[in-house]
Amino acid sequence: MTATRLFVSLIGLALSAGPLACLAENPATERKPLDFELSDGKVFVRLADLPPRLTLVNFWRADCPPCLREMPLLASQTGRGGLRVVAIALQRPAETASAPAPVAAALQPPVISLHGPSEPRGLLARFGNRIGALPHTIVLDPQRRVCAQHTGEVSSDWLDDALRRCQSPSSTVQTS
Repeated sequence: MTATRLFVSLIGLALSAGPLACLAENPATERKPLDFELSDGKVFVRLADLPPRLTLVNFWRADCPPCLREMPLLASQTGRGGLRVVAIALQRPAETASAPAPVAAALQPPVISLHGPSEPRGLLARFGNRIGALPHTIVLDPQRRVCAQHTGEVSSDWLDDALRRCQSPSSTVQTS
């Protein structure tokens, strides 16, 4: 085998293994329990301290149009099949306060509205979003393991499918 063929073969192998290696290193696909401790403006809330339930976690910003469009839909899912909705604003509280009225209304209890860190890349990566695109939505099973995730604006069809799959005892990670 010539040096050129060997080089091309190694490059091909590296390119084909790259996506698989990325999946292996992605915490959201490893099915390990995830956790965070973030503020709601008054107290810190730790995910692991909340009662075990199916939980939808949405990362968003008030200057993100798809984030704003999907928030009322996400909030309307609270309680559906025992679902808990946690909205994590990746901005300062003053910026969150500037969200349009329908979004502000959607962020009221029972939705748990939290503020993420000023530099959210580590938190987003831990929850399966290495590129930091928003909005990013994940559904966690009662053991806090990811069973569905979606980067970009979610639809009611995606939510229906994700919740159905995540309520199944043999759920596997669904990404889109």
